[in-house]
This record gives sequence, C-alpha cells and structure tokens, in this order.
Amino acid sequence: MEALIFVEVSQGQSTIEIAKAISSDEKVTEVLLISGQWDLLIRLKYSNVEELSNFVVSQLRKEKGVGRTDTTIVLNKVK
Repeated sequence: MEALIFVEVSQGQSTIEIAKAISSDEKVTEVLLISGQWDLLIRLKYSNVEELSNFVVSQLRKEKGVGRTDTTIVLNKVK
C-alpha cells in the first residue's frame, strides 16, 4: 500500500533538515520539496493502516518543525 503525505514546515525551521530526518525511515520512498500550500511531499509504502497511522502520529508529527499534515492514500497507480 502507498500513501502521500503533504507537510507544512513551521516558520523558522529548516525544510531540508526535516526532509533528511524523515527520509531516514525505511517506509519512506521519496521526500520532495514542493511549492504552494505545502512544503514537503512524502511518498511511503506501508503494510496496513495501523502502520501508516503509527508513522504519522508517532514519528512524523513528533518531528520538530512539522506543522500541519494531510495524508492521502493511493487507490490505484496507472503509470
């Protein structure tokens, strides 16, 4: 299973440092610095919803500088 997580980095925090910290998790396959409403886009693979929930609640939201997040579950990959 795959999910996309949009992340807002708190003012005054290093987006690059947060991206590096997040990317060290083995479930994370990609961390992109993006423009627009969000600062980062995380792509990750997980086995079940509980594993995804644990990543978001226990790891991502506890990372210093991580503000709001928005998680989207990938239903189907066309290409």
